[in-house]
Amino acid sequence: MKKGIIHGKFLPDMETSTLSHIEKEILDLLKKKNRDYLTVKQVIAGISSTSRKHLGLSGKATSSEILAKLTSHLGNSLQIYKAARSTYIGYRKSLEELILNKIRQKPGLSSKQLGRELPVLKKNYLKALNHLLEKSFVICIVREDHSVSLKISDKVPIPGIEKEDHAEDRTAFKRAYYRVGKGRSFVPIHQIREYLHWPRERFDRVLTELMADYAVELHGGDPSTMTEAEIKNSFMDESGMLYITLSWRGEEIR
Repeated sequence: MKKGIIHGKFLPDMETSTLSHIEKEILDLLKKKNRDYLTVKQVIAGISSTSRKHLGLSGKATSSEILAKLTSHLGNSLQIYKAARSTYIGYRKSLEELILNKIRQKPGLSSKQLGRELPVLKKNYLKALNHLLEKSFVICIVREDHSVSLKISDKVPIPGIEKEDHAEDRTAFKRAYYRVGKGRSFVPIHQIREYLHWPRERFDRVLTELMADYAVELHGGDPSTMTEAEIKNSFMDESGMLYITLSWRGEEIR
């Protein structure tokens, strides 16, 4: 059976082409709220009444009851995170990536404040944070009142914490091009970006490398019919030129 990729994992075509409607609803909810994760109760409150009915959930269901019925619908794009006080559902990401995303969203957090924001146990997040500090991906800023805040290091333009190497990233990108394009030669860049759901730096790095190797060709176009989000998720080079679609050169990956 042919295989596809979601977040670097090889899956049967059936799974990549057709997400369960509940998984898709949760992914759409996370995207709408611009969050990496939400509490279980926030997820249930955010999905449709049709999905809640499909799951057989009553208004008095506990988090553990909800999880028992939701788990089989999470697919390979989502995972469960357990903290001391709450349980969360979010994108399948490494803890280091969650930390970096949170610091990007709220620069200046103390390590204690960061811990309150993360959906994991204290001992786990401190271990991951110390690892990021050792690698100089995160630095500490000491204020005049001697309090310490966290910031992503300017010396590391690309976090580089993803486990996939560059070759695997390029393969995943190419597969996404064919999955999203469905036979079209000119595929909207924003659709590939949204399909992969990578951190922006990672997507732009891979796309830039492919351009440098003449593996892809980028095309402009009329953005007047596009939404702000679609324009943002396209690609703008250093000169300010906006590219909307791309075409692939060479043989297809099957």
